[in-house]
Amino acid sequence: MMNMEKFKQISLRGRVAYGVSCFENALLALKYNLDDWKIVLNYLWEFTNSNNLEECHTIANELIPENLLEFKTYEKHGFERLSKEEFLHLYKLYQDIDESINSLLYGIHELGASHAYGTVSGYGESSLKSLERLISLMLNNKYPLPSVEQFLIFSINENKGWGNKFDGTKFSEIL
Repeated sequence: MMNMEKFKQISLRGRVAYGVSCFENALLALKYNLDDWKIVLNYLWEFTNSNNLEECHTIANELIPENLLEFKTYEKHGFERLSKEEFLHLYKLYQDIDESINSLLYGIHELGASHAYGTVSGYGESSLKSLERLISLMLNNKYPLPSVEQFLIFSINENKGWGNKFDGTKFSEIL
C-alpha cells in the first residue's frame, strides 16, 4: 500500500491531476492507440482549470464506459456535454477495453466529486480515500504510478482546499 502522507498537502485539483496522470499511465501500459483517447483526456484535464466543477463532474460521469455503454443510441442518453460524434467515437472505442479503464474513470469521477458540495476540510479525507482506491487499482493492475513530487506545488492551503486553477495538460504525457 502506498504511503498517502504526501498527498495530504496536495489540493483537490492537484489530486485529480494525479488521478488523470494515473489514467494516462494505464493507457500507455495497455499500449492503446493514444489518439483515440484524446477526447477523454481533454475532458478530464478540464478539472484543473475550470470554474465550473459541477460541469466537470457531469462530463466525468458521462465518460465512464459502464454509463456510456448503457444505451445504444446517443438520443436515449440525454448527454449534457458529449456530442453525438464524441459518443459514437467512444461507444466504438469502449467495446473491447480492459475492465480497469472503467474502474479508473469511475475512480477519477469519484475523486473529483468527493468534495463537490463544500470546502475541503482538514486533509480532505474523502478525496484521500478515493485517491488511495485509485492508486490501489493501479498497483493491482501493475500499472506504473506517476511521481508525486511534481504535484506537491498544488497546496491544499489554497482556495479552500480546492487549490488554484492550473493548466493540467502541462502534466499530460499524451496530449
